[in-house]
Amino acid sequence: MSNGNNPKGQNRPPQQQAPQQAQKPAPQPAAEPEVPKTQPREERRASLVILGAGPVGVEAALVASRLKLDFLWFEKAQVGEHLNRWGHLATHAPMKTLVSEIGLEEIRKNNMDEFLVNLDEPATGKAFRDGYISLLLETLQLSGKLEAGVEAVAAGRDNRLREDPRGPRDPIGPFRLFVRGPNNKEEHILADAVIDCTGVLATPRPLGKAGLPAPGENACRDRISYFVEDILGADLKKFADRTVMVVGAGISAATAITQLAEMAKEHEATWVVWLTRRPSTLPVRRIPQDPLKGRDAIAAAANHIACRAEGHIEFHSGAWIDRMENQGNDKPVKVFATIGGKEIAWEVDRILSLCGYQPSRLLNRELRMPWETTLDLPPTGIDSREQELNPGPATEEPGWYVLGSKSYGRASGFEVRTGYRQVRQAMAEILRVRLQEITKRLAA
Repeated sequence: MSNGNNPKGQNRPPQQQAPQQAQKPAPQPAAEPEVPKTQPREERRASLVILGAGPVGVEAALVASRLKLDFLWFEKAQVGEHLNRWGHLATHAPMKTLVSEIGLEEIRKNNMDEFLVNLDEPATGKAFRDGYISLLLETLQLSGKLEAGVEAVAAGRDNRLREDPRGPRDPIGPFRLFVRGPNNKEEHILADAVIDCTGVLATPRPLGKAGLPAPGENACRDRISYFVEDILGADLKKFADRTVMVVGAGISAATAITQLAEMAKEHEATWVVWLTRRPSTLPVRRIPQDPLKGRDAIAAAANHIACRAEGHIEFHSGAWIDRMENQGNDKPVKVFATIGGKEIAWEVDRILSLCGYQPSRLLNRELRMPWETTLDLPPTGIDSREQELNPGPATEEPGWYVLGSKSYGRASGFEVRTGYRQVRQAMAEILRVRLQEITKRLAA
């Protein structure tokens, strides 16, 4: 009961106020992760990169060194590696036709005359390498310059892709080379100019029709050699008293045939099948007035064997390899070929595929290199009135020079002296001077 002093409803319990909800703090922007700041990786760069350490590559390095050019020098294998392929064979001319004047000067300047190969006589490929090429790498000019075991895998322009538009006034960046060295170490190299002397012996042509591998060829690789083996020496057991097939009509094939014929005189169970593509009774084309007398003598001897049609060698022209069958490790390879519209088969123990060589385009695939379509002649990059110094088309990549046997593409007949002249012409282009100036500086 309320008294009169309390207002109405004063004794009611006070209402509970709803608790205020705590306000959520406004979301803060996520802090950006700290990126460690590092200096850009320093890449090696040179005025010139030389690829290959065969006779022409070594000459290029020697000339660059004497001209005091800043250069890097890479070789996929070891110095004169391709010379090992025919190290047991003799050169076709005296050694004095295969060396250069400045090469001899450096060897004599470094008192290495006693190790120099006999210049007045032909020599084996091994003697050429050990008695000349390898000596040059020990001279003061070249010692420590070669990086062996480093392969140039690909190359491009540093500031553009091959398909990017190029205006006549657009700046041209340096070349960027992707190289792979020992332990698969990979890096990029920048170069203002490149001299490519990598040769062609690493890419032999296959056996089959149309210049393609014959079906089954890859499965028979352990019985096939794509260069002339040491038939009369270290590899005698592979051929003596065996059935051997030789495919090809060049000097390499002629060399193999003459050596197999010589071997068969003592190993009478040996039988040789010689197949050539051209339908001619004289398989090896001789060069009129060939300056290399040894080469001409081999060609003449092989043609005589083909015409004689007797002894231990059977010769077939107009032949195309159709396919091959590997019948097992201890069994001969079965080879099928078409001759005169008929298929003939042989069982052979060893095959010498001597169908020539061709330059690889893999290195230059990101460069604008307009190769000639028939003989795979690459642009040499040098401007010369001498056809032998510039056999390929004009280049769209100034500063890239293809020298040596690779500059002849699929064509044969390259001579080392030609490569030496190419080197001097390329150096004149690089330094933008006349050829006479290069000769003058080298003689100083």
